[in-house]
Amino acid sequence: MNAWDLSLLHQINTAWSHPVLDWLMPALSAIEAWLPLIILAVLITAWRGGKRARIMLLCAGIAIALGDGMISNTLKKTIGRVRPRDARSDVIVRDLGTASPAFMRLFQQPVVKPSEPNGATTGKSFPSSHTINLFAVATVIACFYRRAGLMMYLLAAAVAYSRVYCGAHWPSDIPPSMAIGILVGLMVVFTARRILREV
Repeated sequence: MNAWDLSLLHQINTAWSHPVLDWLMPALSAIEAWLPLIILAVLITAWRGGKRARIMLLCAGIAIALGDGMISNTLKKTIGRVRPRDARSDVIVRDLGTASPAFMRLFQQPVVKPSEPNGATTGKSFPSSHTINLFAVATVIACFYRRAGLMMYLLAAAVAYSRVYCGAHWPSDIPPSMAIGILVGLMVVFTARRILREV
């Protein structure tokens, strides 16, 4: 990695830390903990939003399937970049405590501990699936509902930052992941609109 990459990682992961962020950042990263609320929001949007909202939800689902299931996983396996927490001993690892069901993790004391490098020569640091997925969804939403899309972009940026704060990604993993997510979102919406015009 470049010197600036390591320097920025240490700033975000160590120097700019705070006890409130030690809970908030892992909470933002723990998508599975928010799954009940996400499902509820999707169901309400599909029920109350009409045809336009249902098309948006379909596009968002396709964007996640493409971005996460195909593009992100393929790149992770091809590039094999090791995560900071697996590569270095001077990284702080942050996570939520364990609990079942998963949403109860939000109410547990956060885990903050030094990294324990495992000697791995390959990993899954690039790209960030969290970042790709959320920026793809934010782009889809923005194409249908601009104001809601802006709010989603802010959330996506916070989640992307959290991945570095928690020691899961290098800072240089994030901008390309954002770009991939935006491109996937735009591509899905463009294709959907062309198909709907031809139907």
